[in-house]
Amino acid sequence: MNVILNEEEKNEISSQDGEFDSGILNFLMRRIKKETRNIHQGFGTNYEFEDFEPLNVTEYTFEEFPSYGFNTFNNKKQMEYKIVEMLVEETDMVGEWFFGPHNVNNPERQKFIRTIRKFINFILTD
Repeated sequence: MNVILNEEEKNEISSQDGEFDSGILNFLMRRIKKETRNIHQGFGTNYEFEDFEPLNVTEYTFEEFPSYGFNTFNNKKQMEYKIVEMLVEETDMVGEWFFGPHNVNNPERQKFIRTIRKFINFILTD
């Protein structure tokens, strides 16, 4: 299932241009795939209880980069790390400004991280 933005959400995203990188956000939004699975499915009928509610897990993968996916069992830091790892290793969106401890306060790096965090918060609220 693809994540689809309505006009209000697009306007909200575009109105906050200075806070994040819309190119990276659009790159991530176009590639994200969301799939909800019921963990109970594979256990058969022997494990059915009257008050048992099956556990659902939402898996997020990227269309061209399936090995960089994550699910709802990961915390936000792990999700952020996976996305940064994908963008660094698989794309040319990250330059020298990202690497090294002396670049932690670099405004471009901070904008990059804010963009990823905004993306994570957006997909988790769907």
